[in-house]
Amino acid sequence: MEMAENIPCNSVVGGNFKEVCPEKVIRFKPPLYKQRYQFVRDLVDRHEPKKVADLGCGDAKLLKLLKIYPCIQLLVGVDINEEKLHSNGHRLSPYLGEFVKPRDLDLTVTLYHGSVVERDSRLLGFDLITCIELIEHLDSDDLARFPDVVFGYLSPAMVVISTPNAEFNPLFPTVTLRDADHKFEWSRMEFQTWALHVANCYNYRVEFTGVGTPPAGSEHVGYCTQIGVFTKNGGKLSKPSVSQQCDQHVYKPGFTLYPQLA
Repeated sequence: MEMAENIPCNSVVGGNFKEVCPEKVIRFKPPLYKQRYQFVRDLVDRHEPKKVADLGCGDAKLLKLLKIYPCIQLLVGVDINEEKLHSNGHRLSPYLGEFVKPRDLDLTVTLYHGSVVERDSRLLGFDLITCIELIEHLDSDDLARFPDVVFGYLSPAMVVISTPNAEFNPLFPTVTLRDADHKFEWSRMEFQTWALHVANCYNYRVEFTGVGTPPAGSEHVGYCTQIGVFTKNGGKLSKPSVSQQCDQHVYKPGFTLYPQLA
């Protein structure tokens, strides 16, 4: 993975080169979003989950990348933006090559419209749940509900959470929030404190890493995107309680694809 590059902002003023903006534009190779997706793909390669859900799936790009993995039999995306689900769902349709070279196992891909802080029993029993650049979009009330829903109720074998590292922000031309919809951006200490508390409460262990290596000389700020990988202690899915076993369908179905590939 390559290090970020600082690209100076220079301009010709009065026939002489003069730096008109002291800030430097940072470019990642490959782009940061691709590094985040590759991180998830590497996890899938190592752990071979059968049931994977992406919360806050947005444009469905990560789901599209994951649907090629032969180990995955059920792939689910959840997003609160119904329009985005409908406009990007076509990315997940089978393509000709999938029929020419069939999978050994059937794959079901389902999209749901709903909030990630609502309980839906159709997401129980998953091997991996990803939350890529999601939690910073939650307001304080939803953030308070998030751990109990994802870790307490859904209780998957593994959870991956990525979020901006606020300590990296001074390296950008502006030091405000990276997106207008972000409700907060945490320092590494803030994220790790929150994550360790969640892991302790819900019987998980968590390891910290990230993507987006800082430019030379700025290593002290850490990765641009910080990542927590939560693994359920014991390495097994928890058995749903009696109350959890009752069907609880809150999400509005987007659509389901049943590629006839087996």
